[in-house]
Amino acid sequence: MGRSEKPVDYSVPERGHLATQLRECRLAAELTYQQLSQRSGLSAATLKRAASGGSTPTEATVIRFLKACGGSDAEITAGKIYWRRARAAELGFKVRGLPNPSLLGTQGDLSQALVSLYQRDGAPSLREMQRRAGKEWLAISSASRIINRQALPTTPAQLRAFLRACSVPERQQGAWLDAWARLVGPGRFAVAKTDHLEKWRQLRNAVVHGDSQTFSEITSNDPVPIRPGGSDRSGASTMWDRLLYESFVTLDYEMYGQNVRSAS
Repeated sequence: MGRSEKPVDYSVPERGHLATQLRECRLAAELTYQQLSQRSGLSAATLKRAASGGSTPTEATVIRFLKACGGSDAEITAGKIYWRRARAAELGFKVRGLPNPSLLGTQGDLSQALVSLYQRDGAPSLREMQRRAGKEWLAISSASRIINRQALPTTPAQLRAFLRACSVPERQQGAWLDAWARLVGPGRFAVAKTDHLEKWRQLRNAVVHGDSQTFSEITSNDPVPIRPGGSDRSGASTMWDRLLYESFVTLDYEMYGQNVRSAS
């Protein structure tokens, strides 16, 4: 198996725990770093650094390391947990217990809780968050504003995408959606009067499918409906901006089962 390795660096304990798990997995598989390199497609130097404790490897490196060792699903899951803790410690995050969304009382509480989810997940890169979000698009700029507490998710779909990007299991997402609807949704984005809902739906579909002809036909006869009271809170200056800002939110509410119709 070659000469013995240097002791694991425990200057950051969480990093040391991760490195120890990687070493134990390699020893159990009875593989040299060169053999592990051939199996994983990573260089032997990268694998040695990952198991040194001196720095935090990428999550992808940890997963490939463990898979190359024949690690079980449980071992890979444990490796991800160790990685998140190591990454959070390296970045100086104070990882608290998992926030309880049902106890959040303000938008500020919700914002801080979402940041906590991000930090607990090891502060993945914005590109990685976008990749994880999958079918429901999470713009890099939107993710950045959320994790820097400059904005909250504007729709249930965006919140779901953010939660997936932070590795929140689907079975736990309902409570977060409820908290968002309670603290952010009602009133803030209430837009529609009943007779406008169908127009919004048609306009949204026209934008999604790039159907400029339908969009022109709908908007040539009647103005685009905006929030009762006539004030466009988004500050958008164009019909398209208002459409994207207002109609998508309205219809997401409708699909999510919330009553967003104005009482006025």
